[in-house]
Amino acid sequence: MPIYLADTSIWAWASKRSRPDIREKLAERLERDEIATCAPIALEVMHRAETSDQYEELFSCLLAPLRWLETGGAATRRALAVQRELAGRSHGNHRRPAVDYIIAATGELAGAEVVTWFFDRDLRVICEHTSQLFEAETTTGPGH
Repeated sequence: MPIYLADTSIWAWASKRSRPDIREKLAERLERDEIATCAPIALEVMHRAETSDQYEELFSCLLAPLRWLETGGAATRRALAVQRELAGRSHGNHRRPAVDYIIAATGELAGAEVVTWFFDRDLRVICEHTSQLFEAETTTGPGH
């Protein structure tokens, strides 16, 4: 059974009325206990909370029940190694958000059953480079 490390981009698109397909897919995967998170994603998702009450409610309902993947020293070292590899391959290709490297490394090191799931071209470049499992949402919605 795959475990999906749902990037911040998935949570953001699932909250938009224009993407009921992502909302439904996320809900189905949550119901089957197939969604994981990690500290960098949680930090980004929770940045949207406007009050402490909203923060606590969102965290308790959305993130706390999930499977949490470890983002430690191994993940940060792997993130830096991948960035260096991309820098060596082409001029400027390494210029991706630092958090995306850490999220990708967290997913990669968590095991073969973890699929990094996103709507993010930077994560796509990183995951393609590492050859790790990923699922990329590729359109902005039906009809686009």
